[in-house]
Amino acid sequence: MAKVRTKAIFKTYNQQQALLLPPTLDELISSTHLVRVVNQVVEEMDIAPLIEQYQGGGTSSYHPRMLLKVLLYGYCVKIYTGRKIARALTQDINFMWLSGMSRPDFRTINSFRSSRAKEVIEELFKELLLFLMREQYIRMENYFCDGSTFMADGNKHKMVWKKNALRYKEAAEKRCGQLFREIDELNRQEDKQYGANDLEEKGEQSAITSEVISQQVKSLNQTIITATGKQQKRKAESLKKKLEKESHKISGYERQIEKAGNRSGFNKTDEDATAMLMKNKVEVLPAYNVLGGCEGQFITGVSVHQNTNDATCFAEHLEQVWKQQPKQVEKIIADSIFGTEQNYELLEKKNIGNLMKYPQYHSENKKKNKENPFIRENFAYDNQSDTYTCPNNQQLILKSTSKQAHKKTGYESNIKIYQCTNCSNCPFYEQCCKSEKGNNRTISINEKLDRYKQQARQNLETEEGEKLRKSRGTEIE
Repeated sequence: MAKVRTKAIFKTYNQQQALLLPPTLDELISSTHLVRVVNQVVEEMDIAPLIEQYQGGGTSSYHPRMLLKVLLYGYCVKIYTGRKIARALTQDINFMWLSGMSRPDFRTINSFRSSRAKEVIEELFKELLLFLMREQYIRMENYFCDGSTFMADGNKHKMVWKKNALRYKEAAEKRCGQLFREIDELNRQEDKQYGANDLEEKGEQSAITSEVISQQVKSLNQTIITATGKQQKRKAESLKKKLEKESHKISGYERQIEKAGNRSGFNKTDEDATAMLMKNKVEVLPAYNVLGGCEGQFITGVSVHQNTNDATCFAEHLEQVWKQQPKQVEKIIADSIFGTEQNYELLEKKNIGNLMKYPQYHSENKKKNKENPFIRENFAYDNQSDTYTCPNNQQLILKSTSKQAHKKTGYESNIKIYQCTNCSNCPFYEQCCKSEKGNNRTISINEKLDRYKQQARQNLETEEGEKLRKSRGTEIE
């Protein structure tokens, strides 16, 4: 017997169906949706500084509170460009509800972001942190800090290297020196301008500056006017043309060197970007170093730098985030790259808890280093005699003191050099000394840094310190 097939039943589908009571957008968004959180945050913000950016008169403007909500929510859902946000305002009910069905175009959104909002961004960020504190999401107690390189929106093939600009400038100056000698020879033949002056006065021994080149061009102009022979005139015109060409090159190299400043170079399509080694340790690309800090996985401070070294950017980072934060944090937890004497000193001056590792932190905790009697950390120190004692029971006495300046920051450290009184016939010489045979063992001591490291070690090894140290990996990373 054949099986009777049951007819399928579908729900009503009619695109033209009109609703007697159309639903509001508010009904379509759940009470716990992220867009409502963003809306509440911005509603409670004091945006008076942002309102003050607007001047009276003219046509009406989109309300800055609405534009700010749209931008912040866009960032939360990883929509960053003005065009994509403008499109979402016509397609996404969350954006449509947030904007009250307003539809600013991408030009309006980008203009707001790059001009009015940019002027008061730190105040707005501080207002956001105050909201998070009131709602007890954060307490501004622990600041987990780290840095990362972010590729710039620049052509990676358009890097200008400062060392190349310096080399090319030097080569152009040498060519100018040769031209100067030819000009002197021409002037000497005419015997009109320099009289008995030697060739070297405008040769390689003189600094090649724009003023010197300008003087030479004026000299050639005068020679061209007063030259009595066609050969001398043609020679002067040729020299002038070559000199102006080299002068233009030198000016270009000088501008490149000035733009590079203390950096190794810059990118032509994004001159603020610096060449940095990316996280994969393979590519060198135009990028920025972004330092940030968080608590409870909420970002509570951020800064952008042109230097790839996190440690040297740390002081500048704190100066910037202190302007953004409603109160100073109590403790800073950071990786070993930040553990320098200068950074530790900064925390001490600001009375901030020191939970920053230092480069040797993990290696010191290894069993082989703890039990190694030949590393200087394990040498016994006598405070009264200011001496160290080596494993062979020989004293290391203070030999000299010096100041060492950091090559980038200029921060000076006081270094003490201690030397063993007698390493001859020492049975541990090969294990203890890395210098040539016959030299006594020396150790370098930075007492101030050692004190800071001891402080950091004690803080990190407490129960709370261990918990915060482990949390850093899940917080800021």
